[in-house]
Amino acid sequence: MKLLESGQMYLETILILGERLETVRSVDVCEYMRFSKPSVSRAMSRLKNDGYITVDRSGHISLTESGRATAVKIYERTRLAVELH
Repeated sequence: MKLLESGQMYLETILILGERLETVRSVDVCEYMRFSKPSVSRAMSRLKNDGYITVDRSGHISLTESGRATAVKIYERTRLAVELH
């Protein structure tokens, strides 16, 4: 499935926050990206339905295997773009 740019940004954010925090929740994504809770909630629902993330009963977000692989590719591409500028 084709992942839109906004979905890519969310995956990259979850990856980054996962390195910094013990657990990642939607509120963490909201604060980091400065997006509204409804926007983040809709995005998390899409990413979950597409198999990129899982969300447990406590609201903790985890990248699936394919979600992590996609997020790492996006992150590396972003870092390369920054380095080239």
